[in-house]
Amino acid sequence: MEIPEHKSPTELLDLQRVIEETAKGARPVDERTYPYFPPNYKVPFLHIGTEKQLFLDNFILDHLEGVVRVFPAPERPTDSILKVAELPWEQNQRPLAQAALYDPDDSKFKLWYVESLTYDPYGDRGQILCYAESTDGVHWEKPLSDACIPYQDHLATNIVLQDAGHHIALVLNHDQSDPGRKYLLLYNPGDKARVQGKRVMSSVAISPDGLHWTTISEDTPYRHHHLSRAIWDEAIQKWVAYSQYSHHWNLLYRIRQIGRQESADFIHWSPKEVVLSSDWDPNLPPNQEFHDMSVRKVGGQYIGIVSEFIADPLWCVRNDTNWRDHAHCSLALYSSRDGKRWQRVGGPGPWVNNRGPGSMDYGKLNHSVAGQMVHNGKSYILHSAQPEKQHWFGRDLPGPLVPETSYKAGLQAWQKLPHRLASPIRRVSALILREDGWAELKPVYEHGKVYTKQFVFEGDALAVNADAYGGYFQVEVLDPNFKPYEGFSVEACLPIYSDYPDQIWYTVRWQNGADVRALWNKPVRLCFHLHQASLYAFQFTQITAV
Repeated sequence: MEIPEHKSPTELLDLQRVIEETAKGARPVDERTYPYFPPNYKVPFLHIGTEKQLFLDNFILDHLEGVVRVFPAPERPTDSILKVAELPWEQNQRPLAQAALYDPDDSKFKLWYVESLTYDPYGDRGQILCYAESTDGVHWEKPLSDACIPYQDHLATNIVLQDAGHHIALVLNHDQSDPGRKYLLLYNPGDKARVQGKRVMSSVAISPDGLHWTTISEDTPYRHHHLSRAIWDEAIQKWVAYSQYSHHWNLLYRIRQIGRQESADFIHWSPKEVVLSSDWDPNLPPNQEFHDMSVRKVGGQYIGIVSEFIADPLWCVRNDTNWRDHAHCSLALYSSRDGKRWQRVGGPGPWVNNRGPGSMDYGKLNHSVAGQMVHNGKSYILHSAQPEKQHWFGRDLPGPLVPETSYKAGLQAWQKLPHRLASPIRRVSALILREDGWAELKPVYEHGKVYTKQFVFEGDALAVNADAYGGYFQVEVLDPNFKPYEGFSVEACLPIYSDYPDQIWYTVRWQNGADVRALWNKPVRLCFHLHQASLYAFQFTQITAV
């Protein structure tokens, strides 16, 4: 049996190098394909290898027949998933989720969050990084240990870093060759920066266990300040960090946008470039800004969760410039194929909206962590929530607020609230999705078909993420003439269904044991026949050794 042509995991990087070499004259322009620069495959079709395919965009989709695409809203707990104020160093009740991930070495879910020892309206001073762990991603415990940093007369704590700032990116290193660098950390020590007369600092630390941290870089010229979230991108063989392209010291143009930086070693970072701005999208209101964005990558799909900052008509006058700082925050969903060009997913409204007054997220939904934790068929993404919107009521103003009448009216209304706090409390919550349930393809009425584009695959089995409880689906594999390959017709496909509502993945089988390996290196397209069933993802998997 022939061997399938493998998909290059660095396809984006390979194409980038070809384009750069062509632009420099080191490689001739291929007149047969220009202006396209196709990947260097012997079989000239889209290669998906064994990458999981989602339906947030049309990358793999060709046609929907009687099928609609919807973007399910995640479930949300009604209360914090992390208890606060139970420890002496948590009395300010301002936890910010910074990183949450699964550690395969000890089979634990791990969370790092920042707590404030003092209240700083800008949030940079008196910040400590704390640790919690879980077996399911929802119920969290804070193990106290003498190995952590003491607090006053408490020797056993869960404090793992002092002067951490609140702009943190913490990751599990993709390169596990050095046990001392199992975890990597970007942080902004606000107190140290002020001692050294700096506005901000960007430091890097390493850890063997997530508890003991050693700083290996005090500062970097291209700082990653402001709500940084990082992932390892195998496609370009670099770390990529997303953070707010901050308005705070831009005297010309005060607007919150999303910036992106790259690094090969997690220490030296490229200058921050804007990759997402509300000014670019006329479908968004002009008073909307982007507060922060976390990213996770599934197959070749970059998925961004963006905090949209919906500003009130109230401006601060500072340094003779205006900026907006009174706002509610909700969450929107964005998609990309290269991590640079982003498209808003779904309709004009929020993907996850604020709940009503009195709820823990009535004011702000933001600070989601990078990546996702998957457990028992569900994905968990932690984020921070706040019952009050971002505001300056009851605090020292950074400058005059105009219109003055609007500010005074807002202040009077806020003062009447029985729960008003000069330092708004925060909570840690979670977005809970069906595994890979970012986009759902479902029949408009009972029956429908989904056609994919042509592609070449690897693997020896087809797995499908579907909801087939109360219905069923079948799959046929078509050739370039839209004829089913022999043995892979819809009639030959065994109907796939489940008696269990919680089943996620199914393996497709055809009569007479038709083997998908017979279709390696051939252009195929799939046609999913849905009968009161929904489709979420598919993936060719490797069960037997090649």
